[in-house]
Amino acid sequence: MRNKNWDLAFVIIGILNIAFSFAGNNTIEVIFGFEINIWTYRTIWGFIVIGSFLSYRKKKKLELEAND
Repeated sequence: MRNKNWDLAFVIIGILNIAFSFAGNNTIEVIFGFEINIWTYRTIWGFIVIGSFLSYRKKKKLELEAND
């Protein structure tokens, strides 16, 4: 099981990637050598952010319950 802090790091990195994608004037982004639409890129990072945040929150809740 990953450390919960890694999940939080992925949330921060994902939010920064999404924010910086709006700062650029790109209509496409390259992932693994494939050109994809910028909105698809943002959606992928959005899913990563949401998934990592939910995982972080779940691990934090389990940790708090274990300490009780």
